[in-house]
Amino acid sequence: MITPPSQCIGIATSGAEKLADYFPTAAEPDFLPTEPPFTPDDQLLVDELRRRGHQVSAIVWGGETSRLAEQFDRLIVRFPWDYMDSDEQCQGFLSWLGMLAATELVVENEPQVMPWLMDKRYLLNFAAVGVPIVPTQFIPVGESFDLEAFVEQHIAAVIKPDVSAAGAGLEFLPDRQAAQAFQQEFTDRCQRGAQLVQPFLPEIQTNGEWSLVYFGGEYSHGVHKRPASGQIMVHAERGGSLRFADPPAVVRELGDRTAAAVPRAFAHRCGSSCRMPLYLRIDVIETAAGGLLSECERVEPELFFRARPGNAARFARLIENGSISR
Repeated sequence: MITPPSQCIGIATSGAEKLADYFPTAAEPDFLPTEPPFTPDDQLLVDELRRRGHQVSAIVWGGETSRLAEQFDRLIVRFPWDYMDSDEQCQGFLSWLGMLAATELVVENEPQVMPWLMDKRYLLNFAAVGVPIVPTQFIPVGESFDLEAFVEQHIAAVIKPDVSAAGAGLEFLPDRQAAQAFQQEFTDRCQRGAQLVQPFLPEIQTNGEWSLVYFGGEYSHGVHKRPASGQIMVHAERGGSLRFADPPAVVRELGDRTAAAVPRAFAHRCGSSCRMPLYLRIDVIETAAGGLLSECERVEPELFFRARPGNAARFARLIENGSISR
């Protein structure tokens, strides 16, 4: 068997201090970082790559990019989790991705494509190519929207900024009174940034949400998340629980459809093609009407390498083979 040549691999991260926002969790109180700023989950990948003879270093995003191609064979953007902390941080991250795109460095996932999936409007692009999504209204910056009328029609609503992660900025409006009380705050938000309005799906409290992880476009493993009793957010750092399991057939079918549709959805929005991402995490809510796409993440999702033995090795082989390189 031919041994792949050793590579110098950079892992793009946020600063180590950001890890305290996510670890430990009640679901996994002993799952802690051992080599910050790597997350404890990505540490499994780092250890596997090093075991295979590769040099792996953390690169905190935002620094000088012009010499990265001299230092690394490739850069994998994994957990720049602080880019959504402020508008300034977000713009800084977008600028940094633009500078990466101008280098000769192989970057996963593509820096030209990551900005598309940072903005949750991408859901509308998936809907346009036939992927069923959680029904979504996009409210552009500066426009107004009658929340009370929406809740009167849909019973309850969920509000999200178009750029956010880990539930930041999410607001649950359980009735018309809540919608009326939140209207002015929502109007103010719309002056600062675009927003999404979605009908609340009660299945999130009963069925939870499935996260399906894809490596190189191929399904790898699933994670089933549930919110704490009486809550709606499934994130472990917000009290949710998780278990590692393969999803029901209806959820898996939607995950596969979504992964296959990524190039078409990107082309619908941007008018150009993209290659299959190194990694995707596709979040699906199972409803009476079938599976609905909640999110498709390829910028900074936790990939749950620990869900199944061999995950880190499979991912490492993809990196070595360069099967999705430029």
